[in-house]
Amino acid sequence: MNQNQLQVYVQNNTLDEAAAILERERTEAETKGDKRQAALAWNDLGVVYTLLDRTPDARAALEQAQLLFVELGDAAGQGRAVGNLAQLEDRVGNSEAAGALFMQAADLLHEGNAFEDEYTTRKRLSRYYLSRGATMQSLGENARALTVKPNANLWDQFLGWVYALPLKLMGVGG
Repeated sequence: MNQNQLQVYVQNNTLDEAAAILERERTEAETKGDKRQAALAWNDLGVVYTLLDRTPDARAALEQAQLLFVELGDAAGQGRAVGNLAQLEDRVGNSEAAGALFMQAADLLHEGNAFEDEYTTRKRLSRYYLSRGATMQSLGENARALTVKPNANLWDQFLGWVYALPLKLMGVGG
């Protein structure tokens, strides 16, 4: 299932139907030995289970996706699965795990050259820090996000400089 199809299920509030389709896709991929498709299905299932408040199922699906992406040597895929797991942990109030997972996801996405997803994850990490009163960390993540933002314009470059300036002045960021 591609992301546009998944979004339609979310908008139509037919997540149970999406889960059933993804479970079939996962089973077919595993039967064929297609680890990449299985990993993608597990990851999407984790997202759907999260939205359905099926936390244990979501966690298990995302962890399975992560393992498969590791086996495939797909850092970007692994980063997406870890990022989805971070959102799950944040949603259920496990903030310490969420923060560590957001950082891990951003690093994996960078390693996998998935800069658009890294940008989004670093913005989420910035909001995470800001919600916990960690203003300097939030500024740092915003600055890092803008360095990898696809199609960054002059305004984005200026904002990156503004966000990084207090960190440079304090000698804590670059």
